[in-house]
Amino acid sequence: MSNYMLGICFLLSLLSPGILAAPVQSLHKDNTIYLASLEWPPFTSQQLANNGKTAELVSHIFKNMGYRVVIDFLPWSRAVKLSSGRNPKYLAYFPEYPLQHDDFKLSGCIGYSHVGLAEHKESPLNINSTIDLQNYRLGVVQDYVNTTTIDQMIKDKRLNIEVSLTDKQNLLRLSLQRLDAVVIDYDVMQYLIASDPELKAIAHVLHFNSSEYELKTLHMAVNIHHPAASLLKEFNQVLSAQSLPSNFITTTTAHAGLCQPWLNR
Repeated sequence: MSNYMLGICFLLSLLSPGILAAPVQSLHKDNTIYLASLEWPPFTSQQLANNGKTAELVSHIFKNMGYRVVIDFLPWSRAVKLSSGRNPKYLAYFPEYPLQHDDFKLSGCIGYSHVGLAEHKESPLNINSTIDLQNYRLGVVQDYVNTTTIDQMIKDKRLNIEVSLTDKQNLLRLSLQRLDAVVIDYDVMQYLIASDPELKAIAHVLHFNSSEYELKTLHMAVNIHHPAASLLKEFNQVLSAQSLPSNFITTTTAHAGLCQPWLNR
């Protein structure tokens, strides 16, 4: 074969799928995965040991895969935005409830969220059917997902809602009876009233009402356009195996509570 033909074959080989499909590791030379999350204790928070129980689980799984995780804690809307599109800043954001979106694929379950309504003890809710929700002023957090029923009623403009930026703001307004109820995760509510001085002072007037209650799974939402999106398959495999160290999550809820439905009242 002539030198000319050898040169042509060499150039063609460079265009072959095997050459173009570089391994994921080459996209992360320092083996670092960048994720987005929010302040949502006890699930995720940069103020907690290991960034919270859900963040600890996610980081542990990636560590087993040979990756180091860097989590940026952002306002929820920004975390989602910077993880979206065809050129995302982050591989994924978490924790997310089940959703359908063209940009994202969800991981397996990384926890459970017990979503319901907080009420004022002096003015308990009287809910016999979902239509009764229309009689109350409900507080929600901007861009948060609520129960399926409440979100549908909001979409249909059948609810009187007021939007706050945080769960804490909603609970404070509820304590002053400026709201009749607020949508909140049970664990988040319990954590906040146990750890925040302002909320500790009003804990005696707050109560979790499970009349409009929904158990939701938590997931990591991986952007399918990210160069490392293929890591999701291995992530799910390791997640399923759940090979956790004996001292895993010793200072927060036991691991069995992460992906096993429970609700102690």
